[in-house]
Amino acid sequence: MVNLFHYATSELSQDAFICWLLAHGMKEHQAEEPLLCACALDFIHRVPGLEHATEIKEIRQQYRNIDVLVTVGNIHVIIEDKTYTNVHGNQIDVYTNALIQSGVPKEDIRTVFYKIVEQFHEEDVDCAFTRADILSILHKYKDCKSDIFQSYLAHLEEIEISTMAFKTRPIEEWKYDGTRGFFANLQQEHKDYKINGWGYVSNASGGFMGMWFHRLDDEPTLKAMGIYEHIEDIYLQFENDIAFSGTGEDAENAAAYILAVKVRANADDPKDNHRRASEIRRELYASLKKKLPDFKKKTFRPGVYMTVGYLTYNEKNYDARVTEVKAALDEIAAEWSQR
Repeated sequence: MVNLFHYATSELSQDAFICWLLAHGMKEHQAEEPLLCACALDFIHRVPGLEHATEIKEIRQQYRNIDVLVTVGNIHVIIEDKTYTNVHGNQIDVYTNALIQSGVPKEDIRTVFYKIVEQFHEEDVDCAFTRADILSILHKYKDCKSDIFQSYLAHLEEIEISTMAFKTRPIEEWKYDGTRGFFANLQQEHKDYKINGWGYVSNASGGFMGMWFHRLDDEPTLKAMGIYEHIEDIYLQFENDIAFSGTGEDAENAAAYILAVKVRANADDPKDNHRRASEIRRELYASLKKKLPDFKKKTFRPGVYMTVGYLTYNEKNYDARVTEVKAALDEIAAEWSQR
């Protein structure tokens, strides 16, 4: 069945849905569809201080650039709505200050983040709605007959299924949603990875979904290894080609899914385009190759961020691969400290 939200994918379209749903909590619309009214008020009741609200007074779109501004009694609720993008800059603070400048007391402002896909960092708001939160509310009113409601519910359910693909499908079938789900799950379940971030990385080759973690950047270790003046840090990075199409064997040959070892040159040591950092990168590759026979390298090019080399990985061996590389790096750090 064709779903409206397969085509209405922009944040403005989602803004419209949020406004449409919450409008059923306004006094003049509450009797039109009781389930939609109950659903609208259910959302509002999640906002601190509005647990017992009985109606929504006003809804405004793009007021002072705020996605959705909802007024309940004397409380002004800023809803920052995101689909696949993240908040940039200090948008929430900017919107809050704009309301304060318009005469709204700060204590009468609530901030809400509405996000249908996972992201690495949490937003500093009064209330955050994740896809799981939104689905938990919508499922309570699944008997609603509205086609718009049912289409949006089905849309989020499809995103949920594709995001959870990493649990049941081979890596070459994950694509963007499944890879995002995989990284988000690692962030929750693998604190030992010490993840520094993950997300889409754009580059000249078409971009990839990456996750960077296990950063070796402490001064004593780098000094003992003799590389502190030239190397800012060494870290691991998953790189998934979300546009790849082929079999698991094809993915292995194409290095579509890799665990890379990266180095970052010291920004204060730019001599000869970080020539010494590049030499250290080559030495590190040689040391890792001795310990990990299937460790491979890309074309070496000097720069600030450089790939030492990589191992391919899949949905079954990723943790074993990480363990291998971490152990090899620990051994090399100890060996270089004795030179």
